[in-house]
Amino acid sequence: QVNHGKGWTAMTYNQISNPLCLPVTLPQIKEWTRVDGSDAELVGLIQAATGRAEQIMNRPIISRQYKLTLDKFPTEIFIEKTRVQSIDQIQYVDTDGATQTLNGAVYHVDLGSNYMPCRVSRAYGQSWPGTRVQNGAVMVTFTAGYGPDWNSVPSDIQQAIAYLVGHYYDQRDIVGGDADIIPETAVHI
Repeated sequence: QVNHGKGWTAMTYNQISNPLCLPVTLPQIKEWTRVDGSDAELVGLIQAATGRAEQIMNRPIISRQYKLTLDKFPTEIFIEKTRVQSIDQIQYVDTDGATQTLNGAVYHVDLGSNYMPCRVSRAYGQSWPGTRVQNGAVMVTFTAGYGPDWNSVPSDIQQAIAYLVGHYYDQRDIVGGDADIIPETAVHI
């Protein structure tokens, strides 16, 4: 939920595209971890480690599109997923029930940083258009992540994923207990 100055409004994030590749390559993982699993097994472990890393950091690693849905325009839109690369489109349901695309001249975007959220605010002298009173009346489509492929991923994040892959590989026969513990080295990278 977000406070828009006159109360709270609901907000939801939905991923609308998938990453085009993994944040580390199979040769990198094989070299860094010295594991001897099959390629299919290692890809599964990379996917699991990547998902866990994204959950810990609250940010996507490889770029993909998301849609943020709000019930109405707040004073300022904060996108909590960090590493926003672009605001691709803002749509809204007008008071007549028609979906409209908001002109980019109406708003200003501050993309934020690794640790600061993206902010979308009204441009000087502009106001948000009226929306129909309904759930999901405002839809913000944005792209977030470090970049389109493994070359754009910072090396410390790749290393953390490699640690997790090695840990998951070593613990693959254990259910619960130590299998659920994240290695300190990976967390602190």
